[in-house]
Amino acid sequence: MTTRSADTRTRADSGARRRPAGRDVTLARLDELLADLSAAQAEINALEGRRAALLADIADLAEDAESAVLDTDDPSLRRTSSSRRRELVRRAVVAEVGTTLRLGEHAAGSLCEQAQTLRRKAPRSFAALAAGRCSWAHAARLARHLADLDPADARRVESSVAPALATSTPAQVDARTRRARDNVHPEPVEVRSAKASEHRAVYLDDARDGMAWLTAHLPVTLAHAAYDRLTRTATALHAETDSLTVSQGRADVLAALLLDDGTLDRDAVPATAPGRDSGTAPGTARTRPVLGIATIARSIRPQVTVTVPVLTLLGVADIPADLDGHVPVAPDTARELAALAPSLRRVLTHPESGVPLSVGRESYTAPSALKATLRHRDATCRFPGCTVPAVRADLDHTTAWADGGTTGADNLAHLCRHHHVLKHQTGWTARQGPAPGGNLEWTSPTGRRHTTRPDGGVVASRHGSAPRDSAPRDLSSVGSGDPPF
Repeated sequence: MTTRSADTRTRADSGARRRPAGRDVTLARLDELLADLSAAQAEINALEGRRAALLADIADLAEDAESAVLDTDDPSLRRTSSSRRRELVRRAVVAEVGTTLRLGEHAAGSLCEQAQTLRRKAPRSFAALAAGRCSWAHAARLARHLADLDPADARRVESSVAPALATSTPAQVDARTRRARDNVHPEPVEVRSAKASEHRAVYLDDARDGMAWLTAHLPVTLAHAAYDRLTRTATALHAETDSLTVSQGRADVLAALLLDDGTLDRDAVPATAPGRDSGTAPGTARTRPVLGIATIARSIRPQVTVTVPVLTLLGVADIPADLDGHVPVAPDTARELAALAPSLRRVLTHPESGVPLSVGRESYTAPSALKATLRHRDATCRFPGCTVPAVRADLDHTTAWADGGTTGADNLAHLCRHHHVLKHQTGWTARQGPAPGGNLEWTSPTGRRHTTRPDGGVVASRHGSAPRDSAPRDLSSVGSGDPPF
């Protein structure tokens, strides 16, 4: 949520007498430009809303355009099924849209389908788009998840997501809608996961400058475990060399794991990776071959954080679990992961559970149970618009420890390293509401205020099951490092 008024300039007003006049002028001009930018975006949103209405009209028209579009004199067409004729009409109309908008037919067809879905199944969001209160990028993310739902279930999803359209990024809207859809979908998540896994695949797309993209579509637990192994190995390599970033390290580790089987033409890939050996400059060779990274990677056990409702773990219900705080996991998969976990930790957030919410000024470092609780609460970095998972973020004292801040749920929140530095070294500030709400109110250098709310937690499902004979112990949770500030 973003607000702008005189009484929201908390930080700007408090320091006004101490700042150079030139800085005030710069911030005032920035404020004007941001206001104009916001107004321009609202106009663009409204135009996108008009385009969506036209596209929805075209999609509706296509449903009744058979006699006008098809060549009824074609003998083969007379023997064609009604569904085939409807598909031909759709193709012809989509081709019209594509040539009009200078888009490929796949993109044009998606625009028509999403606009029609929004108007039929999410009228509140469709009206917000037409009024300029959200963008097409936001509305389209909602439409993609509503397409296979009946109107009643779609309205339930929209009611939980619509307020976020004007306050969240498209990626956040997508994540929120995905979770809401999982909650209301008539098929259990394990059934949908089994169907979706049939579409697992790997894609290769050439890029410029001798590069290419290798993309894998995998079951969520496998993908997260693979990414964790890549990240842990890359982080270890980054600790040895400043010239190798973690992102570059992930790419090197992936190539090494896939290709280091003794059959690779080693002249086709770099023989060494950059290092910081004594007396060497960035970009020069170090001693470990890139392909030798595979040995390190295979020695690292990947970890994922899965939170399982206790009733699911006991087999009393089939409420979906979640992975890394925001990705739904089928109950059976969650129970299998819990059974395989080498160590388990109970994470309960109810006040009577015994999990500490604060240790006050006794310790700068949060106890492990509090860390696990806050990872589950926050799910992602708490800066507006950021979606970096909490498991890869720092646990920050909202009021700095050096300024008297306490180590408790009402003064701790996850920030990715980028936004952690932004908070401490620029004019951005934050204050936190009382626990257990965990709302963060951010104030920008120009005085604008943005509120972020925790997005973690497992939502209830319409699906249930009979109790099972036995269940594993409590769920494991992965620890995280201490913040740097």
